[in-house]
Amino acid sequence: MASILLVGGTGRVGTAAASHLLRRSGDVRVTLAGRGAEGRRGAGAAYEAAMDAGGPADSSRVALQRLDLDASSPEQLAAAVAGYDAVLHTAGPFESDDTRLLEACIAARVPVYCDVADPIEYLAKARGEEMNARAAEAGTMALCAAGAFPGLSNLLAAKLARDLAPARIADVDFQYFTAGLGGSGAVNLLITNLGFGAQLPRYRGGRYAPAREAGVGGGRVDFFLSEADASFARVGTRDTWPWPFPEAATVADHLRISGDSNASMGTAPDIWNAVMRVMCERLPRDWWSDERFSAALADFSRPLVALTDAAVGETHCMRVDVRAEDGRRASAVQGHDSFRRCVGQSMAEFALDLLARRGTNLFSPGVRCPEGLYECQGSSEGAGEDRPGASAAEAADALLERLCSTPGTFTYAVSVGQVDDSAL
Repeated sequence: MASILLVGGTGRVGTAAASHLLRRSGDVRVTLAGRGAEGRRGAGAAYEAAMDAGGPADSSRVALQRLDLDASSPEQLAAAVAGYDAVLHTAGPFESDDTRLLEACIAARVPVYCDVADPIEYLAKARGEEMNARAAEAGTMALCAAGAFPGLSNLLAAKLARDLAPARIADVDFQYFTAGLGGSGAVNLLITNLGFGAQLPRYRGGRYAPAREAGVGGGRVDFFLSEADASFARVGTRDTWPWPFPEAATVADHLRISGDSNASMGTAPDIWNAVMRVMCERLPRDWWSDERFSAALADFSRPLVALTDAAVGETHCMRVDVRAEDGRRASAVQGHDSFRRCVGQSMAEFALDLLARRGTNLFSPGVRCPEGLYECQGSSEGAGEDRPGASAAEAADALLERLCSTPGTFTYAVSVGQVDDSAL
């Protein structure tokens, strides 16, 4: 039975990941770790995970472990993660260079590590030559940015690019919508605010060209491919604005695009989009990057956000567009009832996929992002005993199908090959 430690496991994303792991496999045990794991919060999280997975019988597969990342030394962290088959960082990291948990897993030779990090600086450090070599030597297969977006969105872009092969990819665009905070908790207010002070990690003309323009510009996006898609009625067309999602850079680099990359998001109610755009146009970027200002603004807006969140729900939707140099375009949309559940479920599916690779030629220790998950071997041999003879591309598509059919998913549609008139 595989043992999985979820750091931040008592949080809202952590419990969603735990319940999905328990539901998907009867051969896993989960441990929810966090500062409040030994108190009422931990007991409540364990109960929620077990009941959401199936009922009281699953409570025997849920344990609690107190772990304070900020107060732990490297040696203490390594001891805390030692012996687990997989460690999932369900609460980030959202600091630009906080690789402590990843390094602890490497030091303890934990086979599988996943996180939901999104700072581009963190991903650069985590995937750097030194860290990658250490992970490879330790036998740790680490997947960073393994949530919904980034994460599932990266894998979607890689699939669309394969569908347009052999044409070279020109442009890639990521568009996201989340009603309110998507059930993810108030910490997302702070993360969003800090992002307005960061550089947009984007490509222009095939070259990395970051710009400090988050929250400014954007436009209206159709979160559907046809009126037959459930997202046509559930989400429709939404206002979006640029935000520093790392996949605009990591996927663009992976695909070696010759054109531009963008990543934007929008929320509901729509008034928040207008307010954010005006504030980003008028307030200095240095204010946003100052954690004191962004935290104060998050605290001020929290009661209003809580009020509107109760009305708009947790709906999430994404649209990914990939354009080839020959003018063809491939697009995909995916929608889910709850953003925070989609993040947790996606992380759980990524972790289960990595665990299933052990003992196969697709288990490749090192550090990577999802877009390179099935292109790390340079071989298209078998993807595991349950998929004999499957190519890496077929295995990637199978994972994508699992990611896009989790409970709560209300739409998943792909359109490939139409000529993009705007690119001609």
